[in-house]
Amino acid sequence: MASSHGYPKWLLNSKEDITKSKEWNSFVHDLHEAIQQQLTESHVQYFTDLSEAEKMLFMQRATKVLEGGSSSKNLFNRVSSVMDQQLNSQVGHQLLEENPTDTRSDLVVEAAEEGVISLLKRWPDLKSKLHICFNQPLVEPMRQLAWQLYLSNPRIRKIYVDLLNENPRAAISPMDIEISQKVEQMVLSEQTFVDLKGSVGHFYAMKATLSYHHARQQANSRLKDIDYFLVVPFVVVASNSLSRREPAPGKVVAQLVEEYLTYMSTRPGFVVDSGSPLHNEEMKGFVGKVAAVLEKHYPDVSSVVAKTYVPAREKIVTTEKGSRALLLEGLQELIRPMVRTMLIGYLNFETLLYVWDQYIIGLDVPGFSAEWLSVVIATLLGLEHDKLKECQSPLAMETVLNRESPLLTIQQFQYQVKRHHYRELFAMLTADQKSAMPVLDPTQSLHPPWRHWYNDQIPPYTKPQDRRKAREEREAERERLLQQQRDAERMKKEGELRDRKTTEGETMKMAAAERARLDREKIDLEYQLQEEKRRRLDAEKRAKEEIEQLRRELDALRKPVSLVKSPNPSLMSTSSYVSRMLIPPPPTPDSQYGLPPIAESPSHSPAQAEEVIFDFLRKIRKSMDKIANGEGQEAEHLNKETEKYIYNNVQDIKRAQIEVFGHRLQPGEFERMDAHKQKKASDQIMELIQKWREDRRARELRKVM
Repeated sequence: MASSHGYPKWLLNSKEDITKSKEWNSFVHDLHEAIQQQLTESHVQYFTDLSEAEKMLFMQRATKVLEGGSSSKNLFNRVSSVMDQQLNSQVGHQLLEENPTDTRSDLVVEAAEEGVISLLKRWPDLKSKLHICFNQPLVEPMRQLAWQLYLSNPRIRKIYVDLLNENPRAAISPMDIEISQKVEQMVLSEQTFVDLKGSVGHFYAMKATLSYHHARQQANSRLKDIDYFLVVPFVVVASNSLSRREPAPGKVVAQLVEEYLTYMSTRPGFVVDSGSPLHNEEMKGFVGKVAAVLEKHYPDVSSVVAKTYVPAREKIVTTEKGSRALLLEGLQELIRPMVRTMLIGYLNFETLLYVWDQYIIGLDVPGFSAEWLSVVIATLLGLEHDKLKECQSPLAMETVLNRESPLLTIQQFQYQVKRHHYRELFAMLTADQKSAMPVLDPTQSLHPPWRHWYNDQIPPYTKPQDRRKAREEREAERERLLQQQRDAERMKKEGELRDRKTTEGETMKMAAAERARLDREKIDLEYQLQEEKRRRLDAEKRAKEEIEQLRRELDALRKPVSLVKSPNPSLMSTSSYVSRMLIPPPPTPDSQYGLPPIAESPSHSPAQAEEVIFDFLRKIRKSMDKIANGEGQEAEHLNKETEKYIYNNVQDIKRAQIEVFGHRLQPGEFERMDAHKQKKASDQIMELIQKWREDRRARELRKVM
């Protein structure tokens, strides 16, 4: 029942009630007074003049001053009471309205966990409050959040994410295949890893994390076997985010890389155990802690270990110092694999995560990890005492531990820790806590115990028939609401269907109108084209006729002119007779002159005739060229259109060749085809070219319109 802000409803209601209470107002007033006093002592006029760090320091000092005072105690009592009331009120509503299968205690715990997780997400610095969960296994959501908070390293995550974005190959090891095989072999061979077998998500998560870990080292050597084991707990914790059938998401892998590499860099020296003098000294110190716990609480186990690991060729040392030396030597040989693997492979996953939970929440306390691991290993040996005392050799003891340790449960460890070590370890965790926000533990006597979870008003008793009737009414109401929801969904779908059909109808109408318009334009263009063809044919016909006429005239002019002479007049002809019989007139003054000369027509040479004809033909050609090609800007426009038309034709032919043959034809390739293929290919090419021409023309017309 979380709100939109991520906080549960009961927590928001608690906040509202607390901020309206007089205890809160009194505490805030005293807090302001304490801060003002510090400002006066520090000669600072306004609180806003301070930096963020200084503000935090002043707040902490003021809170420390009020701690233990009446206003602070009253406020904390009020907070405890309000949280008790609101939390149990929400659980009561759940029991009455939702009919859950969980018990009231389970619901209270779940609601409290939800509130804790929401507060930790909002204020990660409060992670130290998880110390209150010592010796308890964390629930899955809280475990994931706790591990994220304690193993947070944004720098490692940023480097990995940036590398994936820039060069994903660099995030993969050159030995990626070998790492994959090793991971698969490890999962199949380890008896405690049975839950991971067959899971694709877990496999890819481990492989990707280890591959980047190895690539980051930039070394030619292989990964250590311990590195393979140490990645397992992180993958198990992330199981809720991993699929057994699909690879791990990138976000989950990035989180695993961040947690795993942070853990690897913060391991104690006795866990790393690289063989260096420093690590050897830390290992000896850790073995000494384990031996001390065994000698104090499990002396029988210490004697068994010392006896089993006595060298065969050395005599038994009976002194106390000699016995302890044998114990330390044998114990170091026995527990070294357990320490280096942090008990991975020795405990089942449930118990292992309990151990790791305590280790994780104690990372912010120096020295706690060594104390906790020494207690866990000593407790494990103590719980296996009955099996270990029967062993006669170190190898037999190791075999017993490998076989029997996975059977140990959380409750066994919890009991031993609570019995022998809880007080010291919990005091170590909480020794340095000076926070102004205490943990409101209902089991402690500092604050009033929570009572609402068992003091709530019990619902009144009702008869079975009344309960049945009420249940039927609730079911009928629920069915009515479901039917309303189904009707609303059906009406919504029908409305969407109608809208879709209307839209499709309008689209089809518009498409039909567009097609009709294009058809009309096509018909008009075809008619104009036919008219243009007819006019051009007529013009060509007339031009041919004129040329033919001119050619005939030219041929006629080229023939030589033959002069036809008239025959001599006969003496017996009528004209001669008349001329003889007529009496000539008397002479006149003009009669002394001869007859005027007859004007001769100018003669034309053949060269001049040809020049005239050629000039006439040139003028005709020029006129025809002007008619066909235009002049000036019109001629330039026609030339551009012609070049464009030629270019489009060439491109269409090339494109059609690719469409028909799948490639451009080489010179002579078409001629080598048989006639049938040539005809078929030519028809296909012409169809494509004609189609593309029509499409271009349609686009040009749409642009013009």
